[in-house]
Amino acid sequence: MAIAVVVGYTTKVAMDRVMTYMDVYVRSTILQVVINLIPILAGVASAYITYRIEKVRNYLLEVIAEVKKVVWPNKKETWGATVVVIIAVIISGIVLGIFDWLAGLLLGMFFR
Repeated sequence: MAIAVVVGYTTKVAMDRVMTYMDVYVRSTILQVVINLIPILAGVASAYITYRIEKVRNYLLEVIAEVKKVVWPNKKETWGATVVVIIAVIISGIVLGIFDWLAGLLLGMFFR
């Protein structure tokens, strides 16, 4: 499904850019429908071709099976991990700030 969306979107953007670059304006309603169907058909075709390749299909099925096994953390665990990350960022920011200040002092004394 993601392949279809990416290919369809890329095709639509590419067609729009080419038409804008070439100064082509479509006034016909039927032609607009055809132009809008091309990216959809390209996306569906690419997804179908990709899914028909057995290795890709097996990989996607294995990914789905693995995602079903994932145990997500509860709210308390997530909050605790978030607090740890925020504290680590603050401490590393302070340490880097001190090193930056010291390096500025040393370089200032060296270049005077």
